[in-house]
Amino acid sequence: MTDDPPGETYWKVANGIRLTGMPEFKRSLSETEIWQVSVLLANADKISDAVKQELKPDFPGGPMPPNGPGRPGMGKGGIPPGPPPPVQH
Repeated sequence: MTDDPPGETYWKVANGIRLTGMPEFKRSLSETEIWQVSVLLANADKISDAVKQELKPDFPGGPMPPNGPGRPGMGKGGIPPGPPPPVQH
C-alpha cells in the first residue's frame, strides 16, 4: 500500500478488501485513527528501525488478537466472558 495515495488506503482500511481476509475497520476505529493508519502505511517503507521496534506487538508470535485485553467483547482482565447461560424453556 506504499504506492497507493493515502485516500485510497483510507478507503481500504475503512471498508476492507473483499475476498482477501482484510476486514473493515470503520466500526472499530475513528476517522482520525483510520487516517493515521493510512499515512503510516503510505510511509511504511520509510519507517526507521527504532519506530518499527516500537510498533512491534507485545504478544509473542504476532499482533494482539482481536478482542484482546482492553478490546470490546472482553471480560475482566482481558479474559473472554464465559458462554451465555442456557436458555430455559
